[in-house]
Amino acid sequence: MANSEAANWAIGKRLVHWGIAIAVVVALLAPKPEHSDGLLHIAAGTTAAALVLVRLFWRALGGVRPFFRDALRLKWPDASKGGRGFAPFFMQIGRLIGFLFLAAIPAAVGLGLAGVAQGEESAFLEAHEAVGTLMIALAVAHAFAIILFAVLLKYDLLGVTLTGGARSIGEGGARGWAGAALGAALGAGALAYVWGPFDIQAKAAALEESEHGHEGEGEHEDDD
Repeated sequence: MANSEAANWAIGKRLVHWGIAIAVVVALLAPKPEHSDGLLHIAAGTTAAALVLVRLFWRALGGVRPFFRDALRLKWPDASKGGRGFAPFFMQIGRLIGFLFLAAIPAAVGLGLAGVAQGEESAFLEAHEAVGTLMIALAVAHAFAIILFAVLLKYDLLGVTLTGGARSIGEGGARGWAGAALGAALGAGALAYVWGPFDIQAKAAALEESEHGHEGEGEHEDDD
């Protein structure tokens, strides 16, 4: 992939890609519901999941490449070309890890919401934490593989993904726009449910109160 292919990174794709990245970072850094006011953590995580739906339907209905199966067709390194011969391999590894990372986001959100609903003793919360740790590892591995690709090919990575010359807003034509709209509608509906009928604020408050209550009981036992 050459720097001239910056147009492939349509403006909408950039917004969704970096929106997901920022939302995940905020979710990982924000306090958890059982530790403090965890609404920012929940808001960032659910927003990331909603953006994943946008990207998923945009890509699927619009026929936007690269497809997941493309990443599975690994191009093994061609040592005869020197370092450049390894670049396509690292790009495909980075894409495959990126797909796994995107799949982990709704899984983490689903486990977290189920755990918050059940309370602090829920096994879902432990699974949620495990998936969160996995996401950190996947994010680091994805970045490492893509950076290696960029270094080997002298590829203007930040220029293409942030400030490149793409003029199009969307990709995939009319079907791509329809997919993005469907994903956005589903994502907005999920957010509305979580913050409405599901009443995530009340569940998070109850989880925090329960956690602090157990801490208070522990302090009283120490005083005795």
